[in-house]
Amino acid sequence: MKALSDAPEKGNTQVKHPRTRNIKVLLTGALMGALVLGGSAAGAHADTADLSESALSQFRDNLTSESDIAAFDALTEDQRVDLASYLLGETDPLSQLSDAEPHAGDFELRTSAPIPSAGITPMAAGATRTVSAWQSFLFAGITISKTTVRETYYYSGANATGIASYSCVVNANYDPFAQVTAAKDGAWISSGKAIAECRVTVKRGAPSPWGQITWSTASNIQYVSGNGYGNVTSHGWR
Repeated sequence: MKALSDAPEKGNTQVKHPRTRNIKVLLTGALMGALVLGGSAAGAHADTADLSESALSQFRDNLTSESDIAAFDALTEDQRVDLASYLLGETDPLSQLSDAEPHAGDFELRTSAPIPSAGITPMAAGATRTVSAWQSFLFAGITISKTTVRETYYYSGANATGIASYSCVVNANYDPFAQVTAAKDGAWISSGKAIAECRVTVKRGAPSPWGQITWSTASNIQYVSGNGYGNVTSHGWR
């Protein structure tokens, strides 16, 4: 078989057209490009798989409760995929959850139950009541984060009369790629109820093979309301 050459053979007056040579070069380049891109896609897929395992591993390392660790180790493969997808910022189940609809698949919002009425008790001078409410974000029963708003207030009979103090607490955050903060947003008396609000802000960064990328910052108001009996009359998000 003769070797291919762009030079004319001796005694042969036929010469390859320059356009033919260009097409050959373009086709060769396209083939090489496809091979390179195909290799990159395979590499990206491998990197994504590695990121998922790394995210899950870091999340497990952050857990402190033995029951949470045991629940994590019992996750099915499908559940691990769902949890990794959330941790890497590929899904946003929180946007589907509310006090009215606290479940989205294995994701759940769980809140503290209101304290039942203890009846009217004698009031000493400067007497105070303290109420609090917490909310947790969970996956398959495993705590991802938990925040609490707490207030202490003065009362007279059934009514709250003045705010003494209040606080906003991040009790837990096991998400390796999220920063959760809680800051005071106001407290007051209204219609005999003491109300305290905290602004909870979540800033999440999704890792990628190309580095850390901030993909969302969201905030909501968490509140609690209490009466003169020391009962939580309402709580949640708004």
